[in-house]
Amino acid sequence: MSERGDQAVGPRPVSTQTRRDAVADELRRAILAGELTAGQRVREVHIAQQLGVSRPTLREAVYQLIHEGLLEQQPYRGVVVAAIDEKFIADVAAVRVALETLAARAVAEDSDGSRKARLNTAWREYRAAHAAQDAARLHRAHVALHRTIWEASDNSMLKRLWPTVEAQINVAITVDESTRSDPDRALYVHERLIDAILGGDPAVIEAEVERHTKVSADELLEILAARSDSGGSASA
Repeated sequence: MSERGDQAVGPRPVSTQTRRDAVADELRRAILAGELTAGQRVREVHIAQQLGVSRPTLREAVYQLIHEGLLEQQPYRGVVVAAIDEKFIADVAAVRVALETLAARAVAEDSDGSRKARLNTAWREYRAAHAAQDAARLHRAHVALHRTIWEASDNSMLKRLWPTVEAQINVAITVDESTRSDPDRALYVHERLIDAILGGDPAVIEAEVERHTKVSADELLEILAARSDSGGSASA
């Protein structure tokens, strides 16, 4: 960790009652806020002291963020903050458009109503998390909503692929949430997506998945570029 990180900014202490998820949430927040920067070493002893947690608890959270792609293990350096660049965001969006369109259309082609019922359950939880104004709960509900679209498709390949791509999608979603910090906008764009899937028109679904994923990613990249030009950070 840099001298600046050691002395001025970094993860904030969390309650001693919290465990891995709370520690992971705080590390994720610090990374996306730019308090832990790309390439910066994650010094276990120092950060465990900052957070007020045990080293084993911190280590579990670190492993989780390595899996998500926010941290990476480097030879001779240990764990460092990963760089999240424009190409990563664009590549994730491109993969999501292709596969999530397939999944969404399969959910819409619901013969007995069970697929749409699963989607509605996940959508209710998303709306409840939004109403609760709980950012961590809303993030989990956000990822779960997209997971449900893939899994409710009943496409065996999509169901197998989700665990492989979930970490990268999680990172992309987290960057978007952190950059925009606009839960009301997120609620609106998800409402459009869910309405399109439940409506069942393949052309509308395809257009809305494109808007929801690729167009949103393009907008996000423009926001990040503008912040970079004005002296901010262009990557998490």
